[in-house]
Amino acid sequence: MSRKRAVIAAATVTGTAAVLFAGYAAAGATGVIDVATLATLGVLIGARAAVRGEPPRAVRPKKTKPERAADFPAYASITSDVEWARMSRRHYEHALRPRLARLASVLGRPGPPGPPETAGLLDPDGPGPDLATLDRFVTRLEGP
Repeated sequence: MSRKRAVIAAATVTGTAAVLFAGYAAAGATGVIDVATLATLGVLIGARAAVRGEPPRAVRPKKTKPERAADFPAYASITSDVEWARMSRRHYEHALRPRLARLASVLGRPGPPGPPETAGLLDPDGPGPDLATLDRFVTRLEGP
């Protein structure tokens, strides 16, 4: 170890001990904990600054081309229809179900589930089919 590093290490140890003692004198055990937390934070920041190498990478890689909702208008429309259909039986019957029926006919598959036998008893403004029902149908459309 070089002389410069030894002097820095001795000064750091002495300074840390003095700060811990001052924290104890000011607020007892709570003061020691507070000062120790700040000292640890300082050591971590100092260690990070001392580490040489490449700069830290970004948390999320940058995209080469940003995607916008305008790039996929049909997907955004279908997503909106599914969200509304779960909240409104009327929206399911008049917007999403016909769209899914057209898609099923193009793919040569059976259509989406219709209203249950008790459809007359259901509130047309009540909630639509649950997510599990919609998921089963979409899985059936996507399957072989």
